[in-house]
Amino acid sequence: MNKFILILVCLFFLFIPTQTETLAELNQVDSYDYSTEKKGITIILHKVYVNGEVIEEIYINQHKTLNQVKREFKDWNVIEENDDEIVLLKKIDDLSPTLKSKGYIGINGKGMLNLYIGIPSGNNIIESFFQIDTNKLEVNKQKQLERGIKISTKKRYDHILNYLREYARKDT
Repeated sequence: MNKFILILVCLFFLFIPTQTETLAELNQVDSYDYSTEKKGITIILHKVYVNGEVIEEIYINQHKTLNQVKREFKDWNVIEENDDEIVLLKKIDDLSPTLKSKGYIGINGKGMLNLYIGIPSGNNIIESFFQIDTNKLEVNKQKQLERGIKISTKKRYDHILNYLREYARKDT
């Protein structure tokens, strides 16, 4: 029992210098004067894609004024601004990069037309459109939709949605 207590006491004293050094280092970091450093403007860009996905990009720019940023992003809408930050929004007439690489249109077991990230399954729906009258739809088109139809361009996305609107159920 005495050996166990001796080992604990030795371990305790081994860790004290390390903790003291860490506290000293923290005190040096806390004493840094941030007021001498130029903060810069935080630029927050919101890109809103046709499929509804919003991608946010954040930049801290220490070299430009608010007016310079507005001129650089003149085709963006200013959503919010103050001395330290500006939030800009732009609607992009295209599919999001995620949808271009992983997007599928398909139907679930109830005939609901959905937009999926990845091959259609129950848990990766990102948008639902309308219910398809599968009785009117050709069998091979229905099977294609059950497997999922890959979409990688806005043109294909629009074409498939417009084509399938003809088969939308009227009673929903």
